[in-house]
This record gives sequence, structure tokens and C-alpha cells, in this order.
Amino acid sequence: MQFGKIVLAFVLAVVVATVLGSIAHTQFVLGRLADIGVSVPLSDRISMTLHDIGGMGPLYGAIIGLGLIVAMAAAALVFRFAGIQRTLIYGVAGAAAVGVALAAMGMAYDITPIAGARSAAGFLAQMLAGAIGELTFARVSRL
Repeated sequence: MQFGKIVLAFVLAVVVATVLGSIAHTQFVLGRLADIGVSVPLSDRISMTLHDIGGMGPLYGAIIGLGLIVAMAAAALVFRFAGIQRTLIYGVAGAAAVGVALAAMGMAYDITPIAGARSAAGFLAQMLAGAIGELTFARVSRL
């Protein structure tokens, strides 16, 4: 039963982080278009957001999943030895995992493959998505 709960919590964490990361990506890209005077109606924003969730979700989800599984293992060790603030430890681990994954992709491809993460705010939004994903894991795995 405990193993099943951990797997469910992990899957939910990856889905939450991926969906939030995809949404942030789309909105930051559309924000840049607005900065140069392109008007994007709300209906198009919603349509593009849903398209990006479906389009980038599987590959980005796999990358997020790899990062989060490493982060979860590290967070579990930190919590085991420190024994304090489980939620904080997992949240920071999730943010760090996404930050490291984005930085690694940037080094590997010499560009930031997630266009919405090219600004500092966009990068932080992606890290926040990872943190919320790991907070989801911390909460669900605790139930």
C-alpha cells in the first residue's frame, strides 16, 4: 500500500509540475508577443495554452520526471537525517530539480529549449512549477 501511494504521489507531482510549467511557458511567450505589440485574445491564449500542454507535455514531463525522481531521493535523505520541515525540503528540491534540468538543457543545446524560461521571471516560474509539484508529492505521500 505504501509503495502505491508513493507512485501515485510521484505521478501527480510530475503531472502538476508539467502542466504548471507548460502554462507558464505559454504565458511568458505570449507576454513577449504582447511586449512587441501583438494582441492575443483570451480565447487564443486558452487555445495555445491547451495546445502547449498537450504538445510539450509528454517530453517536458519526462524531463521533469527524471529531475523530480532525483530530487525526491535527495529530499528523502535530507529529511531522514535532518528530520525537519519535510514540506520545505521537498519544495526546495522540486524547484532545484527544474532549475538544474533547464540549466542542463541549456548547456547541452546551447539555448534554452523552453522559450518561456529565457527570462529570469520565466525561469523562476518554471522552478515554482517544480516546487509546487514536489509539494504535491509531499502532501499526497503523507496521507
